[in-house]
Amino acid sequence: MKRILFLLLAIPAALAVQGKVTLPAIFGDNMVLQQQQKVRIWGDSDQPEVTLNASWSNTPVRATVDNGRWSAEIETPAGSCEPQTLTIRDADSEERFDNVLIGEVWICSGQSNMYMPLRGYTGQPVEGSLRTLLESPLYRNRIRMITLPRKEAETPQRTFEGRWEVPSPETAQLMSAVAYYFAQSLNQVLDVPVGIVSTSWGGSKIEAWMSPSSLREMGYDVEKINADPKLQQRAKCSLLYNGLIAPVAGYTARGFAWYQGESNRKERRNYARLMEEMVRFWRAEWGDATHDMPFLYVQIAPHAYSDATATDAVELVEAQSDALKRIPNSAMIATTDLGEENCIHPRKKREVGERLAAEALRLAYGVRMHGWSGVRFREATFADGKALVTFDNARYGLTPQNTAIPGFELAGRDGVFHPAEARVVTSKPTVEVYSEAVKEPVAVRYAFHNYTPTTLCNTYGLPLFPFRSDRE
Repeated sequence: MKRILFLLLAIPAALAVQGKVTLPAIFGDNMVLQQQQKVRIWGDSDQPEVTLNASWSNTPVRATVDNGRWSAEIETPAGSCEPQTLTIRDADSEERFDNVLIGEVWICSGQSNMYMPLRGYTGQPVEGSLRTLLESPLYRNRIRMITLPRKEAETPQRTFEGRWEVPSPETAQLMSAVAYYFAQSLNQVLDVPVGIVSTSWGGSKIEAWMSPSSLREMGYDVEKINADPKLQQRAKCSLLYNGLIAPVAGYTARGFAWYQGESNRKERRNYARLMEEMVRFWRAEWGDATHDMPFLYVQIAPHAYSDATATDAVELVEAQSDALKRIPNSAMIATTDLGEENCIHPRKKREVGERLAAEALRLAYGVRMHGWSGVRFREATFADGKALVTFDNARYGLTPQNTAIPGFELAGRDGVFHPAEARVVTSKPTVEVYSEAVKEPVAVRYAFHNYTPTTLCNTYGLPLFPFRSDRE
């Protein structure tokens, strides 16, 4: 009798839970909403209508529930560090979110170098992380981050297990270092809160982040690939899109930051097109038909992999550069100076975040500064046994001057490259290159191995991208 009574008492409670207005985990306490936008909010209810009330507005927003689901748009004001509240009600339940900030929102994704937390990996530190963690309370109303758990899925998911975190010495340890420094740099310039949606998985391949239809159009047999028991889930087609992008797709944001490619060295000849198709798909999922959301991405850093003298990784970098021509409103940052020969996870993450922020400021916020991008090869001329190489994004010249520059090679008509001597032409974006082993050079290249020590940069400290003048 007691068991029956317990079950009867439990029924109303179960029904109440079932009928409660609910929202995906991307919405919660401490979240950041994109400033000065019509921000999309969505969820479930068994009532015919829901009402949204925001502390920054006197006008409620109502949304009709269709087949148990609803979606609404609510206008946000200019960004501010003042906490706000958002309340969503239906006829018999309410969901209230506190400590909400209005500011700038970015989606940060990729593989292990984007996922790498401030505490580092085992035996692999993040440079300067202790100070960053100790200072993190200064950013409690300036940076917020939500990290999706690494979870693949066969079908697109609507939510996940996770919550928005406020920086503290405890919570910031697990935040993406690149994303945190990116947010910190943006906040320092824009003086508004920055929210990061962090969704990455180490060792993942780009195909896992893409749509099945795009991959099929490129000739992938999606079903056959995904049925391979030897293939890791993070390498299978679309599974990480389903589990790590679909649950947040449409969450109003300014743009994307992407750090991936190490796992796609074997697909380097198709990688530019893979990137193009992924970005096209993601923008469509966010309703960005006019490419308003910048797509920023990181050059994979130099690393030996199986052979420091090989070129498979640097050819992937070439493909990343090619993607700039395919992806509107995009930018690529250089990391030629940050790699480590024997560690695939470079410790210098602050520099990556700062360089991403510089490109974000240029593309998304109208800040105009010459030379904020990495230095790019423009042209090479050959005469008198030397190569004279000129670069873009070096308006105020190159450094270091009056010293030998490592990383350059020259080849003659036989196509065999030899190490070369190089020096900066004073006060010009030009380098003079020569080699005793190559009397009549016809081609020059720079940092064109998986790992090459380098020093050359512009006056902002931004390095050259690897290049070869004889690329067909």
